Order: sequence, then C-alpha cells, then structure tokens
Amino acid sequence: MRIVAVSRLRPGMRLGRPVYSCSAGIRVPLLQPQAVVTDRVRVGLERAGVFAVYIDDELSEGIEPTEVIAPEVREKAILELHDTFSTVTTKGPATRIPGEQIERLEGVVAGILRELRSHGHMVSTLMDLHTFDSHTLAHSLNVCVIGLMIGDEHLRRHGWQDGRGRPRRDDHDMRLQKLGTGLLLHDVGKLLIPADILRKPGKLTDDEMAIVREHPKTGLDLVESGALASLTKVCIIGHHERLDGRGYPNGRGADLHENAQIAGVADVYDAVSSMRVYQARRPTHEAWELVLSLAGTAFPLEMVKIFKETVAPYPEGVAVQLSDGPRGIVSKVHREYITRPTVRITGEDGHDVAPYEVDLFAGLDIAILDTLEDLDAPAGVAEHPEPGLVPDELQEQRLSNVVG
Repeated sequence: MRIVAVSRLRPGMRLGRPVYSCSAGIRVPLLQPQAVVTDRVRVGLERAGVFAVYIDDELSEGIEPTEVIAPEVREKAILELHDTFSTVTTKGPATRIPGEQIERLEGVVAGILRELRSHGHMVSTLMDLHTFDSHTLAHSLNVCVIGLMIGDEHLRRHGWQDGRGRPRRDDHDMRLQKLGTGLLLHDVGKLLIPADILRKPGKLTDDEMAIVREHPKTGLDLVESGALASLTKVCIIGHHERLDGRGYPNGRGADLHENAQIAGVADVYDAVSSMRVYQARRPTHEAWELVLSLAGTAFPLEMVKIFKETVAPYPEGVAVQLSDGPRGIVSKVHREYITRPTVRITGEDGHDVAPYEVDLFAGLDIAILDTLEDLDAPAGVAEHPEPGLVPDELQEQRLSNVVG
C-alpha cells in the first residue's frame, strides 16, 4: 500500500483504504478499499478537498502503514468531539460545556493512551489521510495524539514537580489524562471566530488578528466553572504562548507550563502539515523540520528533542527520492532510527527496476532527499519557511495565516 496524491491518480488504480466523510461528526465511508479510480472519482476527491489516498498495487505489496489508533477509537473520539463542538456552535458564547461532557472526553483520552502504548509511542502515518470535511475535529484529535506521545515520553524521562518544587514520578496516567483533555479542547474557542476571518485566504488585518488571538481565553470561558483541572486549562490558554515571549494571549515566556509547551509543539506540527483554506498543506517532513527549527526560540530544546525522537518525518507508504538518485516507497519506520526508514526501491536513472529494499539506518552515505506526490512525479525543491517563525508570524511570509 502506498500514498499517492489525488492529482497523480490514474484510471484503473485501486484504493488501499477507505475514504470517509466526517461532515456530520460520523465517519461515513464514501469509497471502499479496492474501489477503482476513474476520472470522475479523481475529480470528486479533488472537489472534496482530499489531498492523497492509499493505493494498493504490486509495487507496494506487503506495505501496511500503521494505524496509530484503531478506527473504532478514532470514531468514538470524533463523535464525542462533535457533540462538544456542536454545543458551542449552536449556543454560541452562552455555551458552558458541562462537567459530564468533560468526563466523557477524559474517557476518550484514556482509550487513546491505551492504543498509543500498544503501538510503541510513535506517529508514523499521515494521521487521518483518508478523511475529509472534518478539519476542526481531525486537527483536535491529531494534536491530542501527538501531544500525548510527547507528554508520556517527557514524564518517563523527567517526571514532574509539585507545588513545592519536589520531583515526582507518580500519577503519570492522571496527568496525561488531563493533558489529553486539554489537547482535545485546545481550539474550542476558535469555533466562535467568524467564518470570514477563519477562512480568509489573504493576510489578516490587525483587527482580525486581535479577534483570532482571543480564542484561547474564549475557550476557557466556554467550559462550566470548575469542570477543568489546571493541567487541562494550561493547554487551552497556553497553546499559542512561546518560550521567547512572542506568543499570545499573555506573552508568557520561560515560565510556561510543560503542558502548554506540548500543546504548542503538537499544534504547530499538525497545523502546518494539514490542509487549510488559507494555506496549502506541507509534507509531513517539512512540518517536522519546522518544529525542529523552533527549538530554543519558540519551544524548549528538550521538548523538541522528544518530538524529534517520537514523531516520524516520513510516513510509511510515501514515495521518496534518495540522495543518490533512486526512487522508492518508505516501507518501514523504525523506532530506534526514526529518521532513517527502510525504503523499497522501485526505480533508478528514470527506469523501473525489480523492487528491492534498502535500510537507510545501515549507513550514512544515503539519505532521503525529498518526498514525492507519486513515484513518477517530478521532483522539486520545496520552499521552506524562515527558521524561527511561529505559525501566526508565518502570515507575513508565503505560508500565510497559519493560526493553527
């Protein structure tokens, strides 16, 4: 199974995984595995905003990209989030999400944690590649998954400090549950931002940016008083704060809570690698590299180090160009060599070859040069955002208005 950009689909290809719609908060399969691609199917996918799909063919036989969380766990999470977000969009600023709903979201987080630990704590796929029409829902869930993995590893390595400054290594699951709930709700305040601002393709005005920058505070106001733990609140209020004090809404700096730092890292990564109305998505490795470039400025070095060792830049199934010329498919991501996967070579010097596998971790003389939309797609040098810029500042550049 391999990943092919919708723009590169050809009639006769067969889908490897279903394509869903989540527009009503429920994953409804629109195309089933083994569905045959036609010109009509391709056009329909493009209009629906699907950027890539999994294709099953001989070249990719035996490659099975890992599902980070099981479909039933993802569906339960999407349904609970949909119920929560629907309350906000229906009642508006008068909304007060009740404690009972927060408890249900905590149950969702517990299920996600079990799944992640069973899969070895590593993101190695494009998260929800085969779903569309659910950006707010999918983004919130993706940020939760990524953030929980970073948070779990951070607690394993460093523990935490209590109110008296004493080092602790207990209550990990409770702390992760509160973290995960905050990650699920980090953008709930954005639901009240007017659509014409949120979907604006050009640069936001100062007044529009002021409205956007209020969404962390708005998010806290939407929850019933006393329903959120402090470990959850800091994710919502602090996910746009930065180590260098250049974030918002309060311009916090080095004293920023670890949960807010984790939320910020996960939010930036998924925001940059996801499809937006106002920004074409970036490949996962470019989003990964952007997070690394923010180490020591927007985010603490140690937190970015954990991200680097936890989130894989090249998903299984993606087509790649190697530095010495051959092209192939990432067939296996290795936890201990997260940046140097196994690649199934399918072409050399512009010609097809009998597929064979190369373990990039076996030597340092070959590296991945770039990802490709398909094995026969033209290679190009991607434009990278300026190092050190956080998503809201990127609106001054060609990656504009990424408010995450």
